[in-house]
Amino acid sequence: MPYTVFKIEKKANYAIVTFDRPDKFNAANATVFSELAAAIRELDADKEVGCIILTGQTFIHPKKGTKFPVFSAGADVEQFSTVGKTEDGFSFIKTCFEPFKAIELCETPVIAAVNGAAFGFGFEISGCCDMVFASKSAKFALKEINHGAIPAWCITRGLEKYGKNVVAYLCLSAKELEPEEARRLGIVVDVFEDDELLPKCEELAERIAANSYMAKTFIKTTLNRHAVADYQDAERFMPTIFATQFMQGAFARFLQGDTKNVK
Repeated sequence: MPYTVFKIEKKANYAIVTFDRPDKFNAANATVFSELAAAIRELDADKEVGCIILTGQTFIHPKKGTKFPVFSAGADVEQFSTVGKTEDGFSFIKTCFEPFKAIELCETPVIAAVNGAAFGFGFEISGCCDMVFASKSAKFALKEINHGAIPAWCITRGLEKYGKNVVAYLCLSAKELEPEEARRLGIVVDVFEDDELLPKCEELAERIAANSYMAKTFIKTTLNRHAVADYQDAERFMPTIFATQFMQGAFARFLQGDTKNVK
């Protein structure tokens, strides 16, 4: 299928999926959710693809004119204006989780190559990949609590990866992490120079892709065996969070241009 906010590149035995929404710094909206899920499922069904890399790219900042490396700057705030009712929030969160489920439930290993800002959605979609590597320009943050929201993936699926202490620190502090701190906390496997990140990940992807399909499948499905139940839990409580006055008020102020108290 044609993709409007992603670039898909197939190599000898692996593929690279690159965020490509420069006008919004790869922020996620319904199109991003649906296209990423579709791309992962399409590549997973391709028996010539033995591994997938998910990455961002470097844009030119429209105001500063400087290079701005970005994986995904988070969720597109404009979409939250429609989730004030619990029923709408239930449908919305299921849409949000489609790419997460696609990545965790597919049989093909997925590597996140985080080249820049990975905030909110960007942080969590990288986390649901099977392994994460970062460039020295990468930054990680979960800032949902600042506007009354919850990083739903991190407090459910993230517990298996990071443990309670780290999840509490990430979700309650909303701190921006430098890549070396992210490595120390177990969020990333390793950190590379900016120009080395993708080549290193491609080298690993090629190596993984050459291995037994059956062995990879059993390893991945065993590691992610609790995914369905965890996503169902998040789908039950997130609509209530979306409907709170605190969160709706924060997003209303953001949409009206008052960003001082919404970070």
